Amino acid sequence: MNVLITLPKDLLESIVSEEKTFEMRKCKPKMMNVGEDGFFAVEKGTDEVKCWCRVDEVREITMTEIVAAGYSRYLGVTPQFILNYAPVGTKVFLWKIGKCIKIEYLTRGSLFVDKNPQQFAYCPLSYGESF
Repeated sequence: MNVLITLPKDLLESIVSEEKTFEMRKCKPKMMNVGEDGFFAVEKGTDEVKCWCRVDEVREITMTEIVAAGYSRYLGVTPQFILNYAPVGTKVFLWKIGKCIKIEYLTRGSLFVDKNPQQFAYCPLSYGESF
């Protein structure tokens, strides 16, 4: 099952331009079928869904300074930003972004999600690329 996440405009743009190849979260949706399902991304502060991305792989790692430095380029943020979000010793999940489809004219409400989620929200009527 697909999920909806909230991201700031700059990170959304880096996903669509294929500069950002991983999304980091502190949890993994249990009902997401990796390799088939993915995430819709709504722009922070709006209800505009900007893209859908298939999640091709999920890596579970424990944060270290070396991990933060190594993944910062793929996450589109600085190592310090990563460590502020997930201090050393924190378990995180890195979602490998596969196919990305830019979306125009789709709102969060169309996915039956009431508000922009803090972590993620399931999109009950969307499965894989069949949305």
